[in-house]
Amino acid sequence: MIEHHHLKEMDISIYNVAKKGNWCSGDSFYTIRTENYILCAMADGLGSGEEAMNAAEIAMNVIKNEHELDTGTIMDKCNQKMGGTRGVVLTILKFDFTSKMIDYTNVGNISCIFYDPSGKLLRPVPVRGYLSGKRMKYRTQRIPFSKDVVFIMYSDGLAFNPNDHKIFVRSEIPEQMMTNLLDNKASAKDDTTILIGKVN
Repeated sequence: MIEHHHLKEMDISIYNVAKKGNWCSGDSFYTIRTENYILCAMADGLGSGEEAMNAAEIAMNVIKNEHELDTGTIMDKCNQKMGGTRGVVLTILKFDFTSKMIDYTNVGNISCIFYDPSGKLLRPVPVRGYLSGKRMKYRTQRIPFSKDVVFIMYSDGLAFNPNDHKIFVRSEIPEQMMTNLLDNKASAKDDTTILIGKVN
């Protein structure tokens, strides 16, 4: 499944596929645009199959209802709902139009890379672990952004390699970047979700 969103401030393309042989994906994602910000979130339920899907969807439902809060508070509210589930790894990005800053909050191995127009690459440092309902500390990194910044967020089903970086430093639209990335990849051995965005 591929979705394309053409927003005033950003173009976004999203790819989501279940592990081969499974009817459902344990990954889930959510994006929303308001007058003040765009939020992108991705969760990967531990393991695969229906229980992983349920955990990831619980996290996304929290975010749908609480997206106006700061990303650290949203992360904590997701964690509070994880008791009795498989648990999830989760990354939340919030692009603030006024401050021109991205709030990045993460727990676990949902990877994220930013490319500025000069070709400079930024890979925020993830926090180890996963959300399980147990108390955790969260760290939010603030990252400046400008026109033509490109970013990719992806679950561990994507085998990203250094040669893939060149796809994101050209002035293409996310739809074309996604096509170029997927053309180089074999069929997924795990649930795979990829979100590519470009600031307009």
